[in-house]
Amino acid sequence: MKVAILETVKAKAGFELEFDKIIIEALRKAGHEPVMMVPEKTELDRDFGVPVYELAGGAIVSYDRVHGLKKLIYSLKREYRRIKWFDSAAQTAVREGIDAILLTTATYRYLRSLQRSKLLKSSVPVYFIFLGVNPQEKPKFLRYARKCLGHEKIKLCVTTLRDDFGSEKLPNLRLIQPPVMMPEAFVSSEDTETLKIGFFGHYRKGEKKMEWLLDIAAHEQLPPGVRFIVQLAPTTAEDEMEARQIAAKYSGCERIEFIKRKLLQDDWYKMIRSVDVVYLPYTAERYIYNWSAIYFTAIGAGKPVITTRVLNPEVMERFHIGEIVDMDDAGRFKEQMLDFIADFESRKSAYKEELAKANAEYAKEKFIGNLLGQTKSL
Repeated sequence: MKVAILETVKAKAGFELEFDKIIIEALRKAGHEPVMMVPEKTELDRDFGVPVYELAGGAIVSYDRVHGLKKLIYSLKREYRRIKWFDSAAQTAVREGIDAILLTTATYRYLRSLQRSKLLKSSVPVYFIFLGVNPQEKPKFLRYARKCLGHEKIKLCVTTLRDDFGSEKLPNLRLIQPPVMMPEAFVSSEDTETLKIGFFGHYRKGEKKMEWLLDIAAHEQLPPGVRFIVQLAPTTAEDEMEARQIAAKYSGCERIEFIKRKLLQDDWYKMIRSVDVVYLPYTAERYIYNWSAIYFTAIGAGKPVITTRVLNPEVMERFHIGEIVDMDDAGRFKEQMLDFIADFESRKSAYKEELAKANAEYAKEKFIGNLLGQTKSL
């Protein structure tokens, strides 16, 4: 099939385009012909190697450095343009012989726009992919999902590891497992004699108790080959101030390497591949409902994880691909981390076997089969 990815969120590097990249790769592997649809004047920061069709309706509207009333105005402008993009997508699908359309990072707002667009009565299947639905958004999501009932070409797919709908699940809604997020070119890596533990992602003030980990690196007696790779990429000025203080405090520790820049495109995958273990200390409630891209990148790279009971707990319930640490008790955390480091070499082969099972379960090919309705996972 000729399958179009309709991307309207960002033109620059970010999760959206990385997810598109993974889906394009999976579509090709499954024998499909991927293409992209983007709003006019969009400049993608990478070449996906697929045909790109421009959609009429105006350029992408960015919220960068926009606040207050201006953000509300921009939000209305974005909604208006989204309707026009959807109109154009419906026409492009007919004109270019496209067999299916995927919207890879949809929200309930997309379904609201859909109601006022020609795409609602699309001549080809349209798959809206949602990256989880939390309890706060679920009423609005269900409201607009019900409005899509009776439009058989509109397919609603929530990528999730759990069923939070139960009896509320609608006939036009399917729950599918997320895919591993590692491109094929970066999967393989060689075993090393060191133990590199890596933390990657945005640094947010106080959220991850980073100093618990750094204190172990700086003050505990550890095997000679243990190293800690820590990315401190803040998102706000307040976050940046705390990140600088942390980096200065531990700058004399040879076991710690700080990365103070964003990791974009292939640099991101290379860095994940370069470590032996990925540290995932996330405790925010949203991670119960939304799957973690870095978690599924680590799985795809074949890397054991140190994680929490909050972060996508369904993964560790099925596959022992690492260890869970207590982020509520500093003493218990230190004990668990020291045990992990001491036992890693003896447990490494067992983690590797479990990671192979997890990769088979969350394979990109399986994701595409579930998405296009060839199989059903949840």
